[in-house]
Amino acid sequence: MLAHFLLAIGLAPVTSFAQRAPDFRQATWGMTKAEVLASEAARPSAVRESNGETIVEYDAERVAGLKASLLYIFAKDKLVRAKYLLDAEHDDLNEFIADYHAVEALLKSAYGEPTMQRAVWEDDSLVEERKAYLDQDRATPESILPSDRNVGLAVSLGHLKLYTERGEATRALHAMTGADGRILHQVEYRSAK
Repeated sequence: MLAHFLLAIGLAPVTSFAQRAPDFRQATWGMTKAEVLASEAARPSAVRESNGETIVEYDAERVAGLKASLLYIFAKDKLVRAKYLLDAEHDDLNEFIADYHAVEALLKSAYGEPTMQRAVWEDDSLVEERKAYLDQDRATPESILPSDRNVGLAVSLGHLKLYTERGEATRALHAMTGADGRILHQVEYRSAK
């Protein structure tokens, strides 16, 4: 009789409080900072406050084989966003376009086809085609190739920005932008709610 009682108590948490599948890595949206920190094996490399949010950063991550930093972003001690900041270095700036496509392949396998994709041409001075053509026929990131002349340079100067978004419960926004000769490549995750 006691064994049945203990068995019933032992099974109650399993049947009554089933764990929700993680939304990002081992975390779910709304977790506290302490819970998210406990879900990661490593210690964070930095914790800082910015605009009322707490940002917890981890270094030495890899995304599609590329070096990246991982950031968890909390508002009122609840996980609201997370992102990977990719930190590749290339002599040929068009290799960043290849990086973008490698990350896109990973995101497609995890979240499916994009719900939004856009190549935004701010300036056509570095490419052979004019803006009207680019806006019509080169308007998606998949239509921008690493073999296209000067596209990496165009991104680094802010002339071209690449965006895709996908996912249902968790939205993944993949972006490559630039300014002043530097390229920012990131994937930001947030709850769709």
